[in-house]
Amino acid sequence: MKQPSGRKLSAPPRNVDEHDVIFARMKLKPGTPDWDEYYSAHPLQAQNDSRARALPGLLSEHGANFHPLNFPAADACFTVIEYLQKAINHPVSEKRSDLTAAALTKYLKGWTRYLGVHSVGITELQEYHLYTMRGRGADKGKPVIRRHKYAIAFTVEMDYKNVQSAPGSPALFESSQQYLRSANIAVQLTLFLKNLGYDSRAHIDGDYEVICPLVARDAGLGEIGRMGLLMTPLLGPRARIAVVTTNAPLIPGEYRPDRNMIEFCRVCKKCADCCPGNSIPTDDIQEIDGVKRWRIDSDSCYRYWCTSGTDCGRCMAVCPFSHRNNLFHNTIRFLIRHSRLFARLAYHADDLFYGRKPKSKPASEWMRI
Repeated sequence: MKQPSGRKLSAPPRNVDEHDVIFARMKLKPGTPDWDEYYSAHPLQAQNDSRARALPGLLSEHGANFHPLNFPAADACFTVIEYLQKAINHPVSEKRSDLTAAALTKYLKGWTRYLGVHSVGITELQEYHLYTMRGRGADKGKPVIRRHKYAIAFTVEMDYKNVQSAPGSPALFESSQQYLRSANIAVQLTLFLKNLGYDSRAHIDGDYEVICPLVARDAGLGEIGRMGLLMTPLLGPRARIAVVTTNAPLIPGEYRPDRNMIEFCRVCKKCADCCPGNSIPTDDIQEIDGVKRWRIDSDSCYRYWCTSGTDCGRCMAVCPFSHRNNLFHNTIRFLIRHSRLFARLAYHADDLFYGRKPKSKPASEWMRI
């Protein structure tokens, strides 16, 4: 992976076991060997998880933001993704294409943009991009082995108005739609590359071997901000990510650190102030596991999801980088990224125009019942 001179890329050790991810833990069943084995080794986590399980739960009709149509619509999207997961293991053609890396890279980037992605990049797959062990699905308990050379990361835009309703049900609806959209594109790319004779794998919602924000960052799509999400230059965190790893010949891009975006996150803190679960840190960036970053409280974040019934998204909605993709806001984002002074002061103007704690916006008229 190419790096600009004078900058050491943040390269954490490979130490993230998917078993420790909240979504994997929530799939554990009482009375099973997996349950006993995990919680005997993590007694404190057992207490935290029991608090989450006592709440209504994500997509529950008893959630505070339950919507009788948006919730089933979101559930339908996640069900379709489960069908798409089955295509991940499609066989690789025995006949290999002799396309050049330049030709294939150009075609893949053009095709993904044709399919409507917001941004796309390629990076060499690193060990720290991968989980150490699978924590859910058919491969639960198996070590994750790096078998591909490259990773294609792309983002899809989440609708501004739906996100602005967060933590309301339209934000959940939008989140599920874009998880499905990104999964569909990732599976298409994977089967295309397999048909060309190159082993490849889609990494989509519920079936990841990679940590998508890290891959996307290294592919040049943005920086990881205070809220732990990828901050893209034109959408901020208002995007969903999917990744395809492959052994096809590709040309990786160059990671260009965006120090001013990180500086903006350091001083803004709007996401932390507006987080209903008090899950986002307000302190300065710290060195954690060998890399400087912020770490959210994923347990309190998930507990709020279980109370709301939605996957919240309030941090995404209030982020000044999440404003509409138009000339005015793009100019502001450009100035933030190119002026350290502007990066330190811009959030004051955002507070003036939009409020420090803006109210959630109503759903689109067609969603109101």
